[in-house]
Amino acid sequence: MSESPDEPSTSDESSPSDERGPDEVFCRNCGAVISEEAEICPECGVRQRDPPKSSIDETVEELFEGGNPFVAALLSALFPGLGQIYNRELEKGLVVIVASILAAFSMVFLVGIVLFPAVWLYAIYDAYTVADRQREAADDAAAE
Repeated sequence: MSESPDEPSTSDESSPSDERGPDEVFCRNCGAVISEEAEICPECGVRQRDPPKSSIDETVEELFEGGNPFVAALLSALFPGLGQIYNRELEKGLVVIVASILAAFSMVFLVGIVLFPAVWLYAIYDAYTVADRQREAADDAAAE
């Protein structure tokens, strides 16, 4: 008796294999066997790994995560208190912002000519030293 074209074939080449080879993995979405190096599953189209990051992405991430003394000092130089907020010291940052605004208004009475630069320089120095301490603490914790 011969096999008709309407009957399902029993050969192994048309049925999908549930076993994976040495360089194959299962898709994390549909479970299909795919190449280990595949970024996107050819069956369902779901990305299998995160897209590669450029060095610019890593640099921007590092700058925004805090702890960079130069960024903290630069932010405080632009506007006193921003470096403290960058260092995740919100209360201190707000106090420095209020103090700098009050010192700027006191320039009307000539007291601010000395007071504002003092607040500004303190904000820069404090932001730098705190960020430096935070970075050293993070490096020590990572080394342990």
